[in-house]
Amino acid sequence: MQAAAFKDKHRGETGDNKGASDPEYENITLSFRDRDQPKCGHPGPTKRALVQPRSPPDSAQVPVRLQRSIMGLYVLLILMLLFSLVLSTLVLLKNAEMSREIQGLKREFSNVSHSALQCQEEQRKGWATIHRNIGEVTKSITTVQSLIEAMNQKLKSAPTEITQINRNTQKILEVLEKKTNTEPIK
Repeated sequence: MQAAAFKDKHRGETGDNKGASDPEYENITLSFRDRDQPKCGHPGPTKRALVQPRSPPDSAQVPVRLQRSIMGLYVLLILMLLFSLVLSTLVLLKNAEMSREIQGLKREFSNVSHSALQCQEEQRKGWATIHRNIGEVTKSITTVQSLIEAMNQKLKSAPTEITQINRNTQKILEVLEKKTNTEPIK
């Protein structure tokens, strides 16, 4: 900026009209002379060894306020990066914790599923045993019913048989009585 003002001054332009439209333009009017040289134009005693060399007048220098602002922005950027790093670490830790919990839930679900399958298998076996036992009982009942029916048939025919046996017994008794009555007593 100083170099531009210096060139404008040597060309005869003033920086007043240029600075009105450009917000970054600084109107700096300096007269460049050696500070060690007195105002009258005579060279004074030279203390070149003690004086630090100055930067050339055409180099642009950044104001201190701008440097502080830039440093503040750098610090803010570093703080934001640190915050994002901490936040990322927390997210990764939470992700790992949730992953462990999900693995635990998966194992528990697997155990419950396995237990449910075992219960279903036992229930299926139980029902198969019940159906088999029902079939055996049904066969036994059928066998008993057929035996009862056979016995009923025999019982139905029993009175006729008993009557027949009674008749036969009566006949035998009659025959025996006749024989005993007809036989002489000895």
